[in-house]
Amino acid sequence: MLTPLGPIDASAKNNETSSLASENVPTGPASPTPKSFKRFSKPSSACTPPSATDAMRSQPTHKRFSQRNSLLKRSRDASIPEEEDFDLSLLSTAMPMGFHVKTASEATEDEDAPMVSPTGIPFDLSSFHEPMNSETLTPAMRAQRNRQEAAGILTGGLGAGFTPDSTITSADLMAEQEQSQSMTTASRLSRRLTLRNGLSRAATLKDVAQNEANRRGEVIEVIVQDPPDAPVDISSFAGHTGGNNQPTLDFDHVDSSPQSIKKKGTFKSTNVEVFYPQANWKPFSMRAPYLTALIIISVVLGAGEEYLYQKSRRSPLFSFTSPDAMKTWDYFCFKYLPTLVAVTYGVLWQITDFEVKRLEAYYQLSRKGGALAAESINVDYITFFNVLRPFRALLFRHYAVAVSSISTLLAVSLVPTLQSASVVLIPSRAERKADPSVLKGIVISGSWSRLLSVTLWLCAICGCILLWQLERRHSGLVADVKGVAGIAAMANRSHILMDFKDMDTATPDMIHQKLKAHRYTLRNSSLAPEHSIVLTQADRDKYDQHQHHDKNPHPLFLRLRAGVPFVLSMLLFTILIPIILFTPAKTITDKAPWLLTLGAVSIKLCWGSLETAIRMIEPFYILSRRHASPKALTLDYTAMAFGWLSIRALLNGHHLVAAVGMGSVLAEILTVCVTSFSSAVAGGNDFLSRATARPAADSLPILDSGAETFASFWASFFLGMGILATLGIIATVAYARRRHAFLPRQPSSIASILAFIYQSKMLYDFVGTEKLDNAQMEERLVGLGKRYGLGWFKGRDGEMHCGVDEEELTGWYRHGRNEKAVGMPWSTNWQDY
Repeated sequence: MLTPLGPIDASAKNNETSSLASENVPTGPASPTPKSFKRFSKPSSACTPPSATDAMRSQPTHKRFSQRNSLLKRSRDASIPEEEDFDLSLLSTAMPMGFHVKTASEATEDEDAPMVSPTGIPFDLSSFHEPMNSETLTPAMRAQRNRQEAAGILTGGLGAGFTPDSTITSADLMAEQEQSQSMTTASRLSRRLTLRNGLSRAATLKDVAQNEANRRGEVIEVIVQDPPDAPVDISSFAGHTGGNNQPTLDFDHVDSSPQSIKKKGTFKSTNVEVFYPQANWKPFSMRAPYLTALIIISVVLGAGEEYLYQKSRRSPLFSFTSPDAMKTWDYFCFKYLPTLVAVTYGVLWQITDFEVKRLEAYYQLSRKGGALAAESINVDYITFFNVLRPFRALLFRHYAVAVSSISTLLAVSLVPTLQSASVVLIPSRAERKADPSVLKGIVISGSWSRLLSVTLWLCAICGCILLWQLERRHSGLVADVKGVAGIAAMANRSHILMDFKDMDTATPDMIHQKLKAHRYTLRNSSLAPEHSIVLTQADRDKYDQHQHHDKNPHPLFLRLRAGVPFVLSMLLFTILIPIILFTPAKTITDKAPWLLTLGAVSIKLCWGSLETAIRMIEPFYILSRRHASPKALTLDYTAMAFGWLSIRALLNGHHLVAAVGMGSVLAEILTVCVTSFSSAVAGGNDFLSRATARPAADSLPILDSGAETFASFWASFFLGMGILATLGIIATVAYARRRHAFLPRQPSSIASILAFIYQSKMLYDFVGTEKLDNAQMEERLVGLGKRYGLGWFKGRDGEMHCGVDEEELTGWYRHGRNEKAVGMPWSTNWQDY
């Protein structure tokens, strides 16, 4: 029993009545020898020998009882000291007795919480600092790890969370900021602007702390210290009565309205805030210099087109009676140079568009509060058809992707088509055919030229909007994220991996249904769940009607459903060109000079979709063949520059990717070749007659009626036919080698790849690698000397999973066959099938 005087044992408690009774008994005068008087002692019936007395004195007394006796003796005459001062100004806001506020986490019960007994986990394997190696684990440690992973507890350093690298108080932070500021004219101007904005202390402190985290490049913890309290008058303890003699706090309703009470603790509380560095890595094609150059090129080309039109109104740009009499440079300038410029302009926009589509998910994740799973890690722009991509981007409010896609479509498809239609040969076809030796000229069509100029200026406006959007937000990346390794490095820090449980062979629709109630953020180069924003049911069901994916694991342009029509269309276009050139159907090009160019541009767009699918799926095809090099994890062809793809793939030994990349270059050349056919008045039979004519009939006047020479016509014709034949062969081989399903689903989103690796044992090798670039990551993986593959394997929880992991795997992946249901039917989630 505890009392203000100290502990009291049972014997003292039993003698309480007797002691009180003895105090009320009248006593005689005090004894002159107080040492011989014992108040609570019993009379002794016998004399104690001296030896016994010495023995009793020699026995040690217990320390606790000695302290108690001293307290009892000292407390009879002394007052109880006050050991602690209380702030009486807190009485007005004191909490009533028995009051308790339930938080949201206490009021709701988590149905998915694992039922794990504390005694069932005697030690935590995640506390190991060294990378966990499955070969060095004992059977007991491996079984313990499996139980922890099955219970949702990450091991081996996975899910370690974010630890601040340094801690600083708000006072020290503001003092350092004031010392570092130089009192220059520019700084005074910025300070005046800041004062005009009226920033609060909290907002200013957050800006300073965020800038400090960005400068250091590390996570900092700021202890926000409260300002000194105002003096309090403690002369009145009554508190406020509201003027009507009614207490301010109604104790009958205090439990029903806890928000109306402002609680204060006895001690001063400190507010701690953590600030993460906002990385802002961007590829060169998304930076200000490249986009500014693209805007300037668009404006200059539009102005140049208008200048050529105004000049051609006064006199033709080029005049000739026979194309053979023209200089080589002059002939090249009006025949091939405009188309080359238009094609190159489209390629420059494509380079930017590739990067914007690929990195948009990370931009959304780096925003304050993160983004929904459907708007970030589950979004797919890679395999989506390029014509419909702007509408999908507007649906998700990804305006940067929408602007980039619109400008790229205009630059790739519309600009070359309008350019070919704007160059006109005068006089009319009938006059030139009637008199082949008439003076001919090259002029610019007014209507087509104005449409081309407006299109170019519209691309410039889109470029300005895109530049403004990309410069005002942070990417959240410290380096380029490439391949499976890049995503694995970003997912090892938090518990995001557990959100993908039982999604090994799930379809994109199933993944969306499970993740639609989650928000994610990009924090310190790592993916993490975001719980600061409460989602409503409308937010969860926002994109349900737009998530209808095909169950086929391949993109559309890698399936025969799209491949067969594409190959047949190229075959028909190959047949159409000779029909137009060698039959009376040549008049079609006079009425619609853009027709053949439009056909070539359509083939180029479809080939771009095929190339994108081959780029994306190639690393996973290599992994599906088992025992792949670590370079397969860092391999990423999706954002490789135009033209460089073929060279890089050829050096890597990926011949199909190199051939498909070369096909994109050939498709651009096809557009140039086909455009030249529109200005030829003479039919193919006329050029064929000259090729087979006798020397005496070497000159045929009809050949001089157009803008084609004998050499240019046959060069363009054979080059165009050769390109179409080559594209058909490459497409046929691509469909023969890649049309078979070797994946459970398309690896076109971050969520799809995370579902492949969430239980992989290879993730232990990625702990602490979230800030490594692609070269450093490749060097690290090659140094480990492991091999990797895609198939069935036993994960960290000891169960069978399908995905990417280090060798040796349990088995190959066969589409449509669930090895987990065959080998371990008791652990299969049948509700997913």
